[in-house]
Amino acid sequence: MTFRVLLQVLRSRWLSFAVAFVVVMAVVGVQTWRAPKVYTAEASLVVDPKFDPIAGTVLAGMASPSYLMTQVDIIQSTRVAARVVTALKLTEIGELRQNWLAQTGGSGDFAGWLADLLRGSLEVRPSRGSNVINLIYSGSDPRFVETVANAFVRAYLETTLELRTAPARDYSVFFDTNAKALRDKLEAAQAKLSAFQQSTGLVVSDERLDVETQRLNELNAQLVLVQSAAADTQSRDVQAQVQGDRMLDVMSNPMVAGLRAEIARQETQLEQLGSRLGESHPVVRELKLGIADNRTRLASEVKRAQSSVGISHQVNQSRVSQARAALEEQRAKVLKLRRVRDEASVLARDVENAQRAYEGVLARLNLTNLESQANQTSVVALERATAPNHPSSPRVGLNLVLGGLVAALLGFAVVGAREARDRRVRGAAELEALLNLPLVGEVPSFNQKYRFRLKRGGSGAALLGPGRRKPAAT
Repeated sequence: MTFRVLLQVLRSRWLSFAVAFVVVMAVVGVQTWRAPKVYTAEASLVVDPKFDPIAGTVLAGMASPSYLMTQVDIIQSTRVAARVVTALKLTEIGELRQNWLAQTGGSGDFAGWLADLLRGSLEVRPSRGSNVINLIYSGSDPRFVETVANAFVRAYLETTLELRTAPARDYSVFFDTNAKALRDKLEAAQAKLSAFQQSTGLVVSDERLDVETQRLNELNAQLVLVQSAAADTQSRDVQAQVQGDRMLDVMSNPMVAGLRAEIARQETQLEQLGSRLGESHPVVRELKLGIADNRTRLASEVKRAQSSVGISHQVNQSRVSQARAALEEQRAKVLKLRRVRDEASVLARDVENAQRAYEGVLARLNLTNLESQANQTSVVALERATAPNHPSSPRVGLNLVLGGLVAALLGFAVVGAREARDRRVRGAAELEALLNLPLVGEVPSFNQKYRFRLKRGGSGAALLGPGRRKPAAT
C-alpha cells in the first residue's frame, strides 16, 4: 500500500479514526484527572575521600564506584529504614497500624512492614562522574516526603557512623583484654630478669665482661712474650752446655773478660821473662803460679755464667707455667661470664619482645578508642530536602502527548482493520493491477457540489438523481 492509497483510505474512513482518537484521549484525560498527585522531595549526599585524622592515612578507596554502590545499598537497607521509622515515631500512628492489620492480618513485625513501605517509595541514584548520591522520596503529601527524605539522610549518617564506631568499640575491648595479658607477661619477664641478675650479680649493661676479656688478651700477650723469652734462654742454655766459653753471655761477663785479659798479660810477661831469666827463676815460677790461679778462677767464672743462663731458663719456664695457668683461669672466668651474660641477654630479649608487643597492642588500643569516639564520617549531607511546590506526577502534558501517540496508533489500527474487512478499489493504478488490463479512460466523479452546478446550468441535470454517483474509473 502506497502513501497515496493510505491517505485515500484515511480520507474515506476518517470518522473511524476520529472516534478511536477521541475515545483514547478521553480515557487518558479521565485517568490523568483521576490519578492521585505525587510529590517528590530530593536530598543529596557527598562522599568526601579525605585524609583520616585518626588512622593517619588517605582514604583513596572511597572514590571507587564499588564504594558508592555500597553506600547506595546501605541507604536502601532495612536498618536505615527502621531507624527512620523509629525517628519519626510512625509506629504510634493508628491509621498506619490499621492499614497493616488490614493487609497482613497482624502477622509479622509492624515496624518492619513500615520500613519496607518507606523503602518502596525511596529511590537512590549515584551521580555519574562524581561522588554525589541523590535520595528521592515520593508521596502524596509534600511535607511528609520532605520529612521522610531528611529523616533518611539523618538515619544514613547515623548508621554510617555506627558502622564505623561499633567495630572500633568491639576491637577496643579485644585489645584491652590482650593489653592486660601482655602487660602481665611483660612484668613476669622483667621479674625473671631481675631475679637472674640478683642471683648472678650481673647487670646486662655491665662492662665487666669487656674488662675481663681485655685482661684475657693481655695475659695471652704476656704468655707469648714469656714463651719467647723461655725459648731464647733454652737455646742459650743448650749452647752453654756445648760451647760455654764462647757464649756471648760468658764473653760479655766483666769478671771473665777481666780474668782473660789478666791471663793474656801474664802469659805475655811469662814469655818475656822465660826467655830472659829461664824457667827456674823464682819470678817465672811465681808468674806461672799466678797464671794457673787465674785460669782456675776463669774456669769458675765461666761455670758461674753458664749456670746463670740455666737459672734464667728455669725462671722463664716457671713464668711460662704461671702465665699459662693465669691465662686458663682468666679464660674460664671469661667463659663463665659470657655464659651468664648470654642467659641474661635471652631474658633481656624476652623483656624487649614483651615490651614491643605490649606497646603495639597499646597503640592499637588507643587508636580504636579514638575511632569508637568519632563523631564524623567521610559522608556529609550536601543538600537537605524541601517541600515541593508542584506535584511530580501526574504530568498532564506528557500524558496528553503520549495519549495522542497511542490514540493515533489505535486510530490507524482501527482504520486498517476496517479496510481489511471491507476492501475497496482506491485508484486507477490499483484497478489496473487488480484486473491486469490497461486503463482506457476515466469518468469524473460527480460529487454534490458538481451536481448542484449541473442543476443550475440545466445541462445534464436529468441524468443524475439524488445520491447517485458515477464510478471513479472504468
